Amino acid sequence: MPRNWNLKRKFVTVFFILISLPTIFLGVLIYYQATDAFKKQAEENILSRFEKNQETLNSIIRDVESMSSYMIYDQDFRSFFKLPKYRVQEIRLAEEEIRGYFTFQLMSYDYIDSIELTSRGDRSFQTGNPVSGVQEEPFVEKAIEANGSPSWSGSYEVGSDWGGKHSVVLMTRVINDLRNISEPIGLAKIRLDTKKVFRRVEVDPSQQGDYFILSNQGDVILHKDPSIVGKRFPDRELLDAILKSDEHTVRYKKDGNVFLIVKREVKNTNWLSVAMVNQDIVVGNLYNVRNLILFMILLLALLGGIAFIGFYLRLVKPIVELTGQTEQLEKGNFSAKVKVGSQDEIGILGMRFNQMVSKIQKYIDIEYRLKIKQKESELKALQNQIDPHFLYNTLDLIRWTARMEKAYETGGLIEKLSRIFRMNLNMGKMWVSVEKEMIYLQNYLELQRSRMGEHRLQFAIYYDYEIKDAYLMKQILQPIVENSIAHGFRNLPRKGKITIRCYRREQEVWIDVIDNGWGFPEQEEAAENNQTGYALNNLKERIEIAFGGSFGIEQEASREGAWIRVKLPVLCESGIEAISDKSGEE
Repeated sequence: MPRNWNLKRKFVTVFFILISLPTIFLGVLIYYQATDAFKKQAEENILSRFEKNQETLNSIIRDVESMSSYMIYDQDFRSFFKLPKYRVQEIRLAEEEIRGYFTFQLMSYDYIDSIELTSRGDRSFQTGNPVSGVQEEPFVEKAIEANGSPSWSGSYEVGSDWGGKHSVVLMTRVINDLRNISEPIGLAKIRLDTKKVFRRVEVDPSQQGDYFILSNQGDVILHKDPSIVGKRFPDRELLDAILKSDEHTVRYKKDGNVFLIVKREVKNTNWLSVAMVNQDIVVGNLYNVRNLILFMILLLALLGGIAFIGFYLRLVKPIVELTGQTEQLEKGNFSAKVKVGSQDEIGILGMRFNQMVSKIQKYIDIEYRLKIKQKESELKALQNQIDPHFLYNTLDLIRWTARMEKAYETGGLIEKLSRIFRMNLNMGKMWVSVEKEMIYLQNYLELQRSRMGEHRLQFAIYYDYEIKDAYLMKQILQPIVENSIAHGFRNLPRKGKITIRCYRREQEVWIDVIDNGWGFPEQEEAAENNQTGYALNNLKERIEIAFGGSFGIEQEASREGAWIRVKLPVLCESGIEAISDKSGEE
């Protein structure tokens, strides 16, 4: 096994090669060997059933043909067939003997429906079920062509005063003279009830599959369904498979099932004896052992899968996750953390890793806040070096001097600059109301418009009255506005427009800064805007540190120019105190 493989690959390889594959291979081998054995057993069973039914049918045919052969040798039958009409007494005695013989046969073989004899002189004798409405001339013609051999018909329907309409098969035989075998002396017809014959042949109808008799033309002779007897076999595809195959055993596939078909010709007839069974169903009855084997294979596979999943989840996965989080920590992601689900050695290792990351993050936060505090202290110290009163008084002096000299525009600009200084210092406070921040931006933009010219800059500021007293971080929007003017409007062939909207959205304050400038720079131009991007990133970081990761700066889609949205919480004075306590501000 290669040394550079990770733990997951090694575990999966060992499990599948040494455990799963041998179990599956041996199980499948045993499974298929058992299946083949059961299929052979099923074939033997259906062949045994078929042979029994075939033998019974042949026995019935032999018995009926023996009856007709008896008529050739028996004196009473010969007298009936050969005596002239005027020998009435002898004919009557012969008929009585024949009736007694037929009565015995009808009682012995319940499947015999009726028997009819016709002599050379058109004298007839009938016993059994009186039939009517039959057209048997084609069968008689075939019997004549057979020249004394038995001729078997297909199934056809006859009427009866006793039992109504029912299906029969007919054995027709020309009776030849004993002393002159080429001279016909009469005709014998023996009709068999198909339903009773089928019951006699199919000893155990509860067995799986079908047994039936077809003519070589595909008509049904015997079948468990009486409604199709005497008709064309309904399944044409199956019929073609039976008639067109020269094999005695045929496998026929239909609708995903495999049918085993055994067929034989019935001796002295144009019939086919057919047994058909769905191999899967028959074999399924013999599959208890095979199913037990399959169950054992599946059980072993299931237990192996459970062991694999449990071992992987409890041992391998925590180590893999710990490795992944260690890589994240190496890349500088100090939010890395692993889930601890046990108290074993791996769980203890995960807990100690989480504790280590938390301590590192805590130290980094403390160091970062200390640097921010140091910069703020330096800034305050720089601001304090300038005497605010001296600055304001000097600016007022310059403003009034400008007015006395009637330089009113210059005086207005100086007044706006004075307001900006006053709001910038804000008595050393880091927070300012929405209204004051908007006034600060208005003064700042008016100074920029004076610097750039009326034809170069246009701005509009809107804010909801209900949030005018909400608090913001001082000068939070100036870097965004400055970015629009410095980069968005540079060499712009049209008047630059800036729109600032401040409104409330549920428990948040949303501030949109929208301009019609060049938009955000492409990647290759980003280096030129490095300083501005750094300022915006610092602003975003300030917001996230103060309020959490759900607040900050977002870039919205705009057809023209840039659209920056700042998301802040709605803050009152108590909220400012809580944030100040958390960050250590005074």
